[in-house]
Amino acid sequence: MRHWRLLSLSCIGLCAWLWYLAGQPASTGTAHAVASSERPVTEAPNTIAQQSHVAMPAQAAHCGAIVKAHKHQLDDWILALQSEQLEQNWAHYTHRLPLCLQALAHDYMNYKQALTEVENTLTVHERFEALQTLQGQHFSDEVIAAWFADENRWNAQTLERWQILSDQSLSEQARRELIDAHISQLPQEERETIVATQTLITLKQGWQTMDYNQLSAEYGDEAAARLMQTRKEQQQWRERVAQFKQRRAEIQAGQSGGAQQSALAALRASMFTDTEQKRLAVVLANSQ
Repeated sequence: MRHWRLLSLSCIGLCAWLWYLAGQPASTGTAHAVASSERPVTEAPNTIAQQSHVAMPAQAAHCGAIVKAHKHQLDDWILALQSEQLEQNWAHYTHRLPLCLQALAHDYMNYKQALTEVENTLTVHERFEALQTLQGQHFSDEVIAAWFADENRWNAQTLERWQILSDQSLSEQARRELIDAHISQLPQEERETIVATQTLITLKQGWQTMDYNQLSAEYGDEAAARLMQTRKEQQQWRERVAQFKQRRAEIQAGQSGGAQQSALAALRASMFTDTEQKRLAVVLANSQ
């Protein structure tokens, strides 16, 4: 149903980065906080300025008012340390930053570490509250406004759509009208991002049952041709796996011990490439 597709879309912006970060390995202290150096995917689309990924020399000049570019400087500093395999000892390299960012570097690293410890069982609303709480614990109001305003606004809009779609007191028609009204008020770039994401969701859910003409009408001839080729390759893969399982069962029934293992190894090598054998192992493990 359409409202469930929209619900999935609405949650993706807020949930993806916390689920990713929460899945990183826990560590002792703050030294391992650099494990997630990418800029948060929850920032509003196209708001991240291009920055060069190089280590900055020490600077004595004051940074002036805190701006979003300073957060990008810290991200670039982290990336530079990772490229030099120095991220485990990041605290020893804050001198590469302007003086005015050195104290903020500690706050930023502690914040990123705290993000990795957020429970992945929280609801969308609880995750948003956790995010805002962590920001308040690690940064001043000035820094939050400069660094996270776009991100928090995007998350708030995502939460609003989630609340509309979760309201069972509304009819499907009412939810659809409220969602459409909400999206229509967003900046054009954000509206385009939502539409593009919905297109991907629709494609993922329906392309396997669509014929060439349907795919071409929806996504164009070139995309339709690629999708049809992908479908053909997937079908051939499934057929080969089925054949392997049948022949494996015959070998297991007729042989044992080392002879059986040798025969199975020869069968895998004759039917699959080295890369495909790794994929086959996953398939067989999941089918047991």
